[in-house]
Amino acid sequence: MPDAPAGEGTGTSAVASARQDFPDSRTDSLKAGPPAQEKKARRKRTTVIWFLAAAAGSALLAWGLASSSPLQLLELKGYDARWILHGSEPPPSNIMLVMLDERAEAAFPEPQIFWQPRFASLLRAAADGGARAIGLDIYFALSVEPWAPDLDRQLAAAYAEVSAGRPVILAYDSLQLGFQGSPEGLPLYMLGSAQGTIGFANLTVDGDNFVRRQQLRTRDENAFESFAARLAAAASNSEWSAGSLPDGALRLGDRAVPLDRSGFLLVHYWGPNGTFRSVSMADVLEAAQRGNTGQLEQWFRENIVLIGSSAPADQRATPFYLAGGGQQLTSGVEIHANTLATLLEGRFLREASPAAGFALAVLFALLATGLAYRFRFPAAPVALAAIFGIHFAISVRALRDGLVLPLVAPGLAIALGGFSGYGVYSMTEGRKRRLLQDMFGRYVSPEVAQEILAREEVPLGGTRQLVTVMFCDLRDYTTYCQGCDPHQVVRELNEYFADMTAEIKAHGGMVNKFIGDGILALFGAPVPRSDDPYNAVVCAQAMVARNREYNRRRTEQGLTPLVLGVGIHTGEAVVGTIGAPEKMEYTAIGDAVNVAARIEGENKTFQTQALLSEATYRLIQDRVKAERMGEAKLKGVAEAVTLFSVARVE
Repeated sequence: MPDAPAGEGTGTSAVASARQDFPDSRTDSLKAGPPAQEKKARRKRTTVIWFLAAAAGSALLAWGLASSSPLQLLELKGYDARWILHGSEPPPSNIMLVMLDERAEAAFPEPQIFWQPRFASLLRAAADGGARAIGLDIYFALSVEPWAPDLDRQLAAAYAEVSAGRPVILAYDSLQLGFQGSPEGLPLYMLGSAQGTIGFANLTVDGDNFVRRQQLRTRDENAFESFAARLAAAASNSEWSAGSLPDGALRLGDRAVPLDRSGFLLVHYWGPNGTFRSVSMADVLEAAQRGNTGQLEQWFRENIVLIGSSAPADQRATPFYLAGGGQQLTSGVEIHANTLATLLEGRFLREASPAAGFALAVLFALLATGLAYRFRFPAAPVALAAIFGIHFAISVRALRDGLVLPLVAPGLAIALGGFSGYGVYSMTEGRKRRLLQDMFGRYVSPEVAQEILAREEVPLGGTRQLVTVMFCDLRDYTTYCQGCDPHQVVRELNEYFADMTAEIKAHGGMVNKFIGDGILALFGAPVPRSDDPYNAVVCAQAMVARNREYNRRRTEQGLTPLVLGVGIHTGEAVVGTIGAPEKMEYTAIGDAVNVAARIEGENKTFQTQALLSEATYRLIQDRVKAERMGEAKLKGVAEAVTLFSVARVE
């Protein structure tokens, strides 16, 4: 047996120490400093400061990044995704589209530039069918008078006739006119301008060429109105006025029309292309030619009729572009129909205010930082993804109620908050846990390791506490291994250490160190428990039994048995991190360690394999049956120590 791992005893009586009443307190700090509660409070304050700073930084960074062009585009795509998930809904039944489609082009052989008589007939047919208002989304850019005299006049005459009984709104291209008036020499627009029944048909497109919003009025002193805005005013017998509301909303009669931060109307879309009721221009003119007034009334009675083209050049992408898995463009006239329906039905969309958006970013940053700090992988990423999924689902539901919530800023806040939470954890609690894991992880059971990591404070700086020390050793192994092959010695020791370490860990002990062929184990440090002495004795019994099985296998192989000896003693020891800066280890020093080592050596004297001191026995005598082996004079201990051998464990 090697010498005891700690220094020689100080002469303090082990017997006296064994017979004293152990104090109720199991630890006593040896280092000067603030009380443990003050340290704990200061550590919590530091963690809270880091936590709040990380969350605030994440929110601010997310808010700033969300305003960048690439992420603004991502926000728009998220807006589209919500519309697709929202799905189509039945459109207002009082809006009817008359389409200049492929069937109409096939039915009329002449070039469209000369279709003025046909549009004149179409206006009269809509009027005969009882249309409440008519919108002509066809722009006649040139006069055909030089090539076909009287055609322009025929259309203007039909317009004057029909508009006498109902509003007829004419569309024009503001890019060509520059909002300066009607094309020179076109009677149609001269009449429309005089009556105030024209509106610009130009669609408002976002940076990705999608139509999600529509300008209703120009911002100059003329305040020219869009085609849908003028038609909505005419159909509702109202007029537009600038509102005095804080959000800068316009007013259509008595109704406030909210605008987005760009000053445009967010269009409520009822669905993709083809959602609104429509009929071919060819069918309408055929019914009119036959005098089928009943069919015309079925199409147009009390409806607002929009006339427009389905030509590819007049189609645009809307939020429903990817609905159904394909690429669906929507005709310009149907986009105007959605805008008109938004105004007439009051299905307005309101963007969350910047203050509300920033509040959401702060909220999600705090939540994400806290989750990432509290939970590990993969629980934290799953939780963060779930939070964003919930927010996205809420934003889809909010869209149904007319509220547009931001997605990118909260999403970035969640992601950045998650990374920040991991960072705060790494700099605070994680740093301590890594230190403890490195120091104890290999020498205690997973359960004890988790208990160590779960404790608020593990005193690494040095404490005096009650511990049960176990020292085990292979009898006469030094002599045995002198004639053995070095590889065999290493192999045997590794097998022996593996078996004994498994038992020590299984019984809640800590393998403190290996000393030659000996093992120093601690029960009660770094985590003290009320049953540490009992666990040490039960562990010793299991180690002896395992050693017997180990020797049985060795005997079958023709090898010399290696007999284990175990010594156990309970007493106060100084425990803490000890060593040089280059090499530190958590260990125990003091008489308790020396006495356990000396007791182990007495197994040869009493022909036993496991002995425990009276100090340990007194603490567990109601749970074990032990035989008093006698007293032993131990080296470095002033008085004799009474030793016991366990016969049975209850």
